[in-house]
Amino acid sequence: MMATVVAPARTVTASTTVERSQPTARFLVSPVFDLLFVCNLYWPLLLLIDGWGGLRAHETLLFWQVFFVTTPHRWITLFLVFGDGEKLHRSGRLFAGLAVLIVGSVSLLWLSTGSLLCLMAVDYLWNAWHFAAQHHGIYRIYSRQNSDSRRYRIFAEKWLFRVFILYVIARVAGWSWQYERLTQLAHSCDMWMLLLPLAVVGLQIERGFKRGWPGLIYTASVLSLFSAMLLAVHFNSKQMVLQLALASALFHAVEYLAIVSWSMNSKKTTERRDLFGHVGSRWLGYLVVFVVLIGASAWMLEQGAFKIWAAVNLMAAFLHYSFDGIIWKKPRSKTAREATS
Repeated sequence: MMATVVAPARTVTASTTVERSQPTARFLVSPVFDLLFVCNLYWPLLLLIDGWGGLRAHETLLFWQVFFVTTPHRWITLFLVFGDGEKLHRSGRLFAGLAVLIVGSVSLLWLSTGSLLCLMAVDYLWNAWHFAAQHHGIYRIYSRQNSDSRRYRIFAEKWLFRVFILYVIARVAGWSWQYERLTQLAHSCDMWMLLLPLAVVGLQIERGFKRGWPGLIYTASVLSLFSAMLLAVHFNSKQMVLQLALASALFHAVEYLAIVSWSMNSKKTTERRDLFGHVGSRWLGYLVVFVVLIGASAWMLEQGAFKIWAAVNLMAAFLHYSFDGIIWKKPRSKTAREATS
């Protein structure tokens, strides 16, 4: 999703200067909001509900996750692009070109082959990178609130974080495909790979617990989830892998909607005098209506025309992945551009 994320604008005052000289632990919105919707600390509770409720509970959770959380979190990216006049003014041709390319390619491959299997394989690989990038991007939002900006540390944290998540997703795929030789090789690497999340958390602790503990909580939460998933694959616990995969999908989509809400409620957005500002100033109501409409529409389409729903969902997913890689990046400053030229 995002390697560097644009934060909502803040007015620079004397108190802001003091904050920067003496960094303190800060939440993006509030302790309750961050811990529930960004850090998703309730994910172990999902495992309990899923485990105790059996197949019926799992299918119920899966229904709500697919149609009313994951699907809306993908489609909302289209509004963030095509509903924002400023983005369209700056990069409208780029977004339109990507949309035509993706929709045209998916349609052409589907109509020519009659199958979506190849596109689903592309979706799995692209989604894996998207997962890793988004989680690392939110990690960077919190990390940027303290004063450490050493490049080697940023580089090390970035790749430790992303490589671990990518490895876990690859292990889940390899476990389900049952390639014996690759599985044996990966099995011998699993415990060593668990050192990566420990290293990331250790770097955050070394940086300063008091200055960054909201970010430390987020990091520990998301990396604990993926560590548990890796252990479930390692010990061949099929039921636990499925439960953790569902929890990770909910974690990913909920935190995205939370970050979008944080951005839409920023002063910079709500003070705008256009459609984007109007929606931002009434965000919660619009978000609820959007989630219900998209979720219900997706469910009805899936019931009556599964292949069409699958194709449209893939188009939305690919647009979501590609647009996310653009809209959340912080523009480089003039000074930075001059320094690297």
